Amino acid sequence: MGTKTLPRKVKKLRVAIYLRVSTAKQVEGFGLEDQEERCRAWVNYQLRNTPHVIVDVYCDGGVSGKIAHREDVDRLMSDIQAGLIDVVVFGKLDRIGRTMKNIHRWVYDATDFGVRVATADGRIDSDDAMFGILLSLLAYMAEVEHALILERTMGGRIKKISGGGWASGVPPYGYKLDEEGEPVVNPAEQEVIFKFAELAIDRKMSRGQAAAELNELKCRTRTGKLWEGNNLILRMRLAVRGYVDFTFSGMNEDGEEITTTYRLDLPPLFEDESRRKALEAVLEDMKGTPRTSYSTHLLSGHLFSICGHSRYGAGRTDQGDTVYRCSNSAKAVDGHACKQIAGEETEQAVWGEVAKKLSDPESIKGLVDEWLGAIPERAESYRARMREIEEKLNRLRNTRRKKIAMLVASFDEDDEEDQKLIAELKEEIASKEKGLREEQERIAEWLEDAEHKEGRAEGMHALIDRIGTNVHDLDRVDKKQILELLQVRVEIVGDSVSGQKGGTKDPMLEWHRKNKITIPLAVSDEQWARVGSILVPRRKPNLEDRACFQMLLEKLRDIKGWHDYDHDERMGGKGWGFFYRLARRWFTDGMYAEALRTMAPYEGVEAPAGYTLPPMKIYGAIDESAEDVVKSEAGKRTPSTKGITANGPAVDGAASGAAA
Repeated sequence: MGTKTLPRKVKKLRVAIYLRVSTAKQVEGFGLEDQEERCRAWVNYQLRNTPHVIVDVYCDGGVSGKIAHREDVDRLMSDIQAGLIDVVVFGKLDRIGRTMKNIHRWVYDATDFGVRVATADGRIDSDDAMFGILLSLLAYMAEVEHALILERTMGGRIKKISGGGWASGVPPYGYKLDEEGEPVVNPAEQEVIFKFAELAIDRKMSRGQAAAELNELKCRTRTGKLWEGNNLILRMRLAVRGYVDFTFSGMNEDGEEITTTYRLDLPPLFEDESRRKALEAVLEDMKGTPRTSYSTHLLSGHLFSICGHSRYGAGRTDQGDTVYRCSNSAKAVDGHACKQIAGEETEQAVWGEVAKKLSDPESIKGLVDEWLGAIPERAESYRARMREIEEKLNRLRNTRRKKIAMLVASFDEDDEEDQKLIAELKEEIASKEKGLREEQERIAEWLEDAEHKEGRAEGMHALIDRIGTNVHDLDRVDKKQILELLQVRVEIVGDSVSGQKGGTKDPMLEWHRKNKITIPLAVSDEQWARVGSILVPRRKPNLEDRACFQMLLEKLRDIKGWHDYDHDERMGGKGWGFFYRLARRWFTDGMYAEALRTMAPYEGVEAPAGYTLPPMKIYGAIDESAEDVVKSEAGKRTPSTKGITANGPAVDGAASGAAA
């Protein structure tokens, strides 16, 4: 690159001025005006003997210098490449960018097109013989200015952390601050960490199991609360990594926030480093979102019976379908037995209601924001209070040192009263410090909870943006993720009208529908005389056989469940299992089909059209409270449920089109 870059054939030099500020306040006030005034002064003085014209003033208002691409600086470069500019003047070098890389790249790109680049403060001019050296030096100074500003604004805290001391905030679980405010191992919390390591590594417990075990052992969080899976993993991960990162922020002259990070190593918790690494590896596996036990079925972990127990999906290979069964092993609770329900139809009904909300992304975003409420403001107030407490603690420590030093200097070290006074002063300051530390712990926990909710809200917004309105095209994995993210809870609040326990497909009803064979309304003596020998081929039929055949026809016509015939007097009070096994043998051996052919002609009805799901309520609790996110105010029939609602009693309605 030569020292003379101006084209010789241009009669007037075409000058461009570039201005940039970072904040709206500077856009409206002093910043832009001052820069333009300085740039014009440079042009008037440096080019006073050269014909020139200012062809344009390029301005990026309210744009950070850290951004490599800005609207007007890009427009300026386009004009340079088009040969429309001969000279570019900046107020200062950092108007071009904040990093050495960006500054060098832009300046050298411009000068390669024969353009003279200069700054109004006189430090840079590509016509100067020292241009290359000065550019590198000033670009480096622009980059390190961030650190200098931070040093000015956060000086005491940065000096402390850089010297190996504790800067601010609450130490991780497993540590405490000594009298001098330095981090040391907390023996009581260290024992809890060791116990967790035993549970997680040696006994291979899940996060939830480990939390329950610690609670059973009377181990509590630092603030005395019960452990739960998420906060246990978070605390343990911060404890075992062995260091803390402190991030400090300040504002540069453009009103931009600039940050720097310092790392402080903590005293080791484990004597055996391999043990620490083993626990760290286990925690890494545990850090994801909790897994639902029966992840292959959409509603497992989200569907709950009247008795309050969860339901799980179960595939029935013999019938080629899925049902949801209650996890309660008891046969009945308060006289109520939880019947299994159709899997496919239940999933379709629930997802249909969730999809209604998701099909309006802005609506559900509004619900998320409504739930989040003032949490961001509260989080910021917690951070401010944490800073206040830290300042008070620092003042207390300084006060303690000064007062005790003064007392020691003026008191007689052999005088018991003097020593007692010093001890009382230490105790008074320590008591105040303890109170502030306890408040700091409480606020830290509140802040952690608030930040967790902010993260969940951000995750929900991202998911909603990702799926858009294509809610019906999602695969099962994506649907499952949405249900878990929105914490959808489906509660069964009653029985289906039919009481059918067989799930979605009764093979006998399917056979009737497929072959369009009606179900007999009655069996005459003459018909039974022909049918009995088919159903009971090796002995003489009796009244119990006939009763079971008539009960089977009744069950099919009314879509009743096998349990509805438990200890029925018509079959001598036998259990429902006897009836089930007898009917299944008749059907699978072809005797039932032969019996109907033998009965013909007979008066019959078509097989019922479908299975009626029980009434349900759907809640989309974003957190652990009962706030509704996914609501259905259905007052009409839905395709496969009696009604799904979020509040109040379930709405009655019949299902159609599903198999029994």
